[in-house]
Amino acid sequence: MAVIVPAYNAEASLGDCLNSVMSQSFFPSQVIVVDDGSKDGTRMVARSFGDRVTCLEQDNQGQGAARNLGIAHVDADYLAFLDADDYWLPSFLERGVEFLDRHPEAIAVSTAFVVRAADGREVVRPEAVNVPHELSGPRVLGDFFGFWAAQDHVRTGTVLIRKAVVDGAGPQRADLRISQDLEYWGYLATFGAWGFIPEPLWVGNSRAAAATGWLTKYRARRRLCPTVESWEQRIVPRLEPHQWPSFRIVRGRVAANFAHSKILGGAPDEALEIVRKYGDEMPANRLTKLLKSAARAGGGAWRAACLVVHAKELSKVGMMQLGARFSA
Repeated sequence: MAVIVPAYNAEASLGDCLNSVMSQSFFPSQVIVVDDGSKDGTRMVARSFGDRVTCLEQDNQGQGAARNLGIAHVDADYLAFLDADDYWLPSFLERGVEFLDRHPEAIAVSTAFVVRAADGREVVRPEAVNVPHELSGPRVLGDFFGFWAAQDHVRTGTVLIRKAVVDGAGPQRADLRISQDLEYWGYLATFGAWGFIPEPLWVGNSRAAAATGWLTKYRARRRLCPTVESWEQRIVPRLEPHQWPSFRIVRGRVAANFAHSKILGGAPDEALEIVRKYGDEMPANRLTKLLKSAARAGGGAWRAACLVVHAKELSKVGMMQLGARFSA
C-alpha cells in the first residue's frame, strides 16, 4: 500500500497531513512526498518524518506531474493520493484495502468525505450519505458515471486504486493544471467497476488550503486552464453509449468550472465560447444561469456577468483568508 502526497509551498499543512497518514490503522508500506518546487519549508517538514517518508523533488510542474513522479516509485499493490492541505481519518486505508480485497472486480474505491469550509462549518458529502437508508453500506457501483453525475462523489483524497490498473491505463495527464484528477477518475472508470464506501474518511480543509497559499497557486493554474475538448480526449473514445447522458452532466460541471477559471484567468472570450457550447450541460445554479443568459445577450451583458464572477471570487478570498486567520 503506497501513499503519494504532492506538495507545493505546503509547510503550514503538510505536518498535519502526514500525521494523518502515520495514524492509519492500516499502515502503508510507502509514503512518498513529492515536493513540486516549493519555496518554503515543505522539504524540511517532509524530512522531519525520517525514514517513514520518501522525499522526492522536482521543478514546479503541477500536481499531475508530481503524482506521476510518485507513481514511478511505487512498489505496492494499491495506491492513494492525498493533497498536502487535506487529511484522512484513521481507518481510511483499512476500509479501502478491505473493500478491494473483497471485491476483485473493482479497480478502485472511494469514500464519502467531509468538507471543512472557511467559516468552520463541516459538511458531509455526497448528499445521499445524509439521507437515512439511502446508502446502506459499501457497494460496487453498477453505473459509476450515473452515480458520479447524481452525487459528485469523488475527490482526490477519497480514492484507493489498484496499482495494476494504473500501470495498464497510464499516469495522470501532467499537461492539465486544472481538473486533472477528475479526468483521471473518469478515464480509469472506463477500465472496470468502481466501489463506494458511504463513510466519511477524508477531510478537505479549506482553512488549511488558504494558509498554504492555495489562492495564489490556483490563480496561476487558471491561466493554464485547458479546453473542455482537451480535457475529455482520453475519456470520450472509451465511453459506452449508455454512459453518455451521465457523462454529459459530469462534463457540464467541468465546463462550468473552466468557464469560471477562464474569466478569472483573464480570458473572458474563451469562457464565452465554453458557455455557448456547453451551457445546456452545466449545473442549474444561479451563477451558471447568469452566465448562460449573459452569453445569449453578449456584449455588455457578458462583461457585466464577468464582473459578477470577479466580485464573488473576491468575497470568497476574503472568507478563506478570514477563516485561516482565526484558525491560526
